[in-house]
Amino acid sequence: MGSKRKVIITAILTIAVWVFVFYLYITYKNIEVNPSNYETTRTQSTIETQTVEEVEEESQKVVDVIEETTRKVVGISKLKNAGNSILSKSTESELGLGTGMIVTEDGYILSNEHVTGAKYSKCYITLENGSNYEGTVAWSDSDLDLSITKINAKNLEYVTLGDSSQIRVGETVYAIGNPIRL
Repeated sequence: MGSKRKVIITAILTIAVWVFVFYLYITYKNIEVNPSNYETTRTQSTIETQTVEEVEEESQKVVDVIEETTRKVVGISKLKNAGNSILSKSTESELGLGTGMIVTEDGYILSNEHVTGAKYSKCYITLENGSNYEGTVAWSDSDLDLSITKINAKNLEYVTLGDSSQIRVGETVYAIGNPIRL
């Protein structure tokens, strides 16, 4: 009975293969492949043609803006000296390490409340040039996680804030700062 079963299975498989081959033949027999029937056309790209010089010039503009903006970013810590040990038992919220940006020439700095602390908290600000200041949080909002800290300094370079209603989906964004994770 075993050999009879093998013969039946072989016959069924052979018939299935022949049906499949016949199906392929019928399906594809009327397809003509003749290269002379095809016409190639040039499609206009949505991207303008760029030269290497134009790309380098655009890159230089971006680098210039980032370099200029970086001078207006500050480092912030709640501790004046975090100690000499890397095994500090202080939590991230206790250390308040992060960055902010100078928003006025007379020393107002925008940052996050989890970095600076709540209103009237003290924190320590380091400018890009290495100058250190003690700051006092003048305003904070825990729901927004924003704060404004004041340092006693004058003639500071500050960022120019844009108009958020002018932002368009797809624009390039550069984040400048130093988010620290402990």
